[in-house]
Amino acid sequence: MLASAPPSRPNAKGLIFAATSWGLFWGGWAGLLPEVKDQIGATESEFGLALFGIPVGALPAMVITGKLVSRMRERALPLVLSVFAVACALPGWTHSPVTFALSLVLIGATSGAIEVALNATTAAHEARDGVRLFNKVHAATPLAMVVAAPSVGLARQAGASSRDVLLVIAALVLVSAFLSVDRAGWRTQSTSDTAVRPRSMTPVLIAFGLVAAVVLFMENAVEQWGAIHLEQDLGAGPLLGSAAPAAYMIGLAGGRLLVQWQGERFSGLTVVVLGSVLGAVGLVLAVVTEPAGLPAVVALVGFALAGVGLAPAVPTLLGMAGKSTDDERRPAAITTVTTISYLGFLGSPPLVGLMAASWGLSTAFAVVAAGGVLVAAAAALLRLPEPEGVAG
Repeated sequence: MLASAPPSRPNAKGLIFAATSWGLFWGGWAGLLPEVKDQIGATESEFGLALFGIPVGALPAMVITGKLVSRMRERALPLVLSVFAVACALPGWTHSPVTFALSLVLIGATSGAIEVALNATTAAHEARDGVRLFNKVHAATPLAMVVAAPSVGLARQAGASSRDVLLVIAALVLVSAFLSVDRAGWRTQSTSDTAVRPRSMTPVLIAFGLVAAVVLFMENAVEQWGAIHLEQDLGAGPLLGSAAPAAYMIGLAGGRLLVQWQGERFSGLTVVVLGSVLGAVGLVLAVVTEPAGLPAVVALVGFALAGVGLAPAVPTLLGMAGKSTDDERRPAAITTVTTISYLGFLGSPPLVGLMAASWGLSTAFAVVAAGGVLVAAAAALLRLPEPEGVAG
């Protein structure tokens, strides 16, 4: 059985601050790209190639971080956040495509490390305190991104340089590293504390990762292509078009908070199935807006609805993966699911672009919407016991 939650639940807020600071960087980063491109004097092709530094650094770092967390346990998250704070500031001092690309390799590596360390730490806290945290923690990131993007735009308009903005973000990340320090430590769980599991969880964890990868594929499709769909296909202006990713992010945060509040009424897989169907419906609404002659704002509503539906899938799958094993093997389990899911996130922009070039963006979004049906079907086939006694 899981231990009762201690009265103070010492570090749940630290996890939320960590997720918030991570979202502040990535939300603000999108608004800084035009200025950074001019700062380093890069051509379009040079800038595009430099951006590949992020996934180049992220994937190997995610694998390494799983082993780091297994050894350092509660000390891993503050460490990777501290290094990420340094990495955040570096692009402000770059003045060539080469140095910019190298700084992005470090950003990608430390950002990927945070994904694994934060998820593993959240799973450890759930096991130690007997509480559900994943949806609450994951809700902080999209909210921070929604706030950060226009804030950076206002700062740039007021005359702040990319270096100024990145230094402020780096300072906030460093504060979150301090707040994430966990003095309570992780609970050491014996085999008798854990529900009986299959002899090998690897196939189930891979399945969880693949389902999560489809969800992240759908998420990044909206984030990267939603504004283009509104402006290119539906004739929306720049203001309404730019609201597409924001509407999705707000839906994402709202859906996670809703499941955090009421999710204990359903099993984890039921939440994933119902949410993915709702996500598919939202994307279909965005697709049919043009042929139905509806105003572009209807597509915006569709993107927000898709965010609400898809919101709990990845946090719920991570939470179930964390509960599927004991303390010793939990970091490896979380690393497996996180790393596989990240492949869907990375592959989404170019694959949607290829589909859009061949069939049109509306058709590409219809294919993306079908991913929701795929997630629902796959989740319905998965079977994994869920421990009882976990509070909201």
